[in-house]
Amino acid sequence: MPKFDPEIVHQCALQSLGKPKPEMFDAFARALAEHYPNTLDFSQPWIYSIAGGAMIQMKLYYASTSEYIMIWGTPIGSEGHSGRHFAGFWDTVIDGETWYYAEGQFEKTVYKPGDRIYVGPGQARAMNFTNGVWAVEYARGYIPTSMPFGVAEELFICVDYLTVVQTFSLYTDLIMQAWGQKVKILKPVTTPVSWVAHKVTRALEPALEVTEIPKKNIRWFKQKSK
Repeated sequence: MPKFDPEIVHQCALQSLGKPKPEMFDAFARALAEHYPNTLDFSQPWIYSIAGGAMIQMKLYYASTSEYIMIWGTPIGSEGHSGRHFAGFWDTVIDGETWYYAEGQFEKTVYKPGDRIYVGPGQARAMNFTNGVWAVEYARGYIPTSMPFGVAEELFICVDYLTVVQTFSLYTDLIMQAWGQKVKILKPVTTPVSWVAHKVTRALEPALEVTEIPKKNIRWFKQKSK
């Protein structure tokens, strides 16, 4: 049985409208946590996702082999192919604007804050995020089959191996948490695997954007705070 109801996810997304970023993201997460206590993980970092020609960043709050919930978006715009998946996707735009069209559609569909988007199994859409968009996404289906789409460009075009590893470590972390919540007897295994995966994700966080142009190269990875 699915853990999440897309109608509830949508209603929680609406509670973030009109708030400044990143407060709007926290407002959504808090609202969803009231409906699904002890289920979401607020600690995961934002990571890039480059798939179907579209470059975005995403923050996952929950993931299993059959569902995930995240916020995704870009402040500068992008465009690409949604992919054709075995899963279905429910999105609610919470900031900005996005354009979609399907095969045989000759006028774009424009989605603005509060609007919902659904792309079902076997369907695909062309997407344009104009000047930037932020959205809540809930997916349901067999999620692992979408992983090749999610990392192929990072591997073979962008050659961004760091994001590839982070994607897999973050997903592993959340899957282990989901399994541990569902089958308590598995916790002695899922908890340490989740812990290691989380450490990998965090260890690979790149250095933060510098506020001033440096005189020499910065360190590759984010330095630990003293």
